[in-house]
Amino acid sequence: MFGMNDPAQTLMQLESYIKDGRLEISEVMATQFTDMFLSQKKRNNESQLMLVKGLRILCDILIVRGKYALAVSSAKTLLRERKKLSKQSNLIGPLYIDLHRSAKALALAGKGKKARAVFIKIHKKSGGCLASSADAVSMIPNDKKMLAVFLTCVESSGPVIKKAERYFLEPQDLRSVDANQILQLIKSNEFVDKKCAIEQAERISTQIDAIEKGEMAANIKLQNALDSLKPKHDYYEYS
Repeated sequence: MFGMNDPAQTLMQLESYIKDGRLEISEVMATQFTDMFLSQKKRNNESQLMLVKGLRILCDILIVRGKYALAVSSAKTLLRERKKLSKQSNLIGPLYIDLHRSAKALALAGKGKKARAVFIKIHKKSGGCLASSADAVSMIPNDKKMLAVFLTCVESSGPVIKKAERYFLEPQDLRSVDANQILQLIKSNEFVDKKCAIEQAERISTQIDAIEKGEMAANIKLQNALDSLKPKHDYYEYS
């Protein structure tokens, strides 16, 4: 059975297979990997962490392969099993990311009401995850509450930055999202606060344009951090 001898190596192999697009064998491996750990009545914290990582991979694969009912079940198991990890473990990662997996699976499985509740929970737990709110408005269209949450996240997302020839919005301590994707979502939805939506669309467009023209730093957060390290006074002024 996959992963019996070296679970960490199996996870690395799984990630490699996924990058290569070998999703069918990845699903088989991830299923056997997680089943192996779930069959163990007693697991130490290291084994529990391996199980959680395997369940994350399995859930992601099932979503990509369109097996949404199985993805919902996998996400449910993931959320249950991560609770058993030591709270002191610094490798567990934020809860909202695993909740995001659950919300996506539920939405794609046609369980919009349950998905909406999880997306709202993510917003509260994360402090405004733009990536999850963007998925929410994409997967649960025309939902006024989700649109309001999304717009709030856009407002607090900070300036546009450029990485590897692409433009992103990167809220503080949260995942980055393609700025053009956000721009498209704003333009293709009807918001209650139309004025705010227009202002945010204009802000993002203007900042992209300013970076392209060299009028704005490609990463203004990094630039500000570097500027703060520069001495504020010339040493020789005091000579």
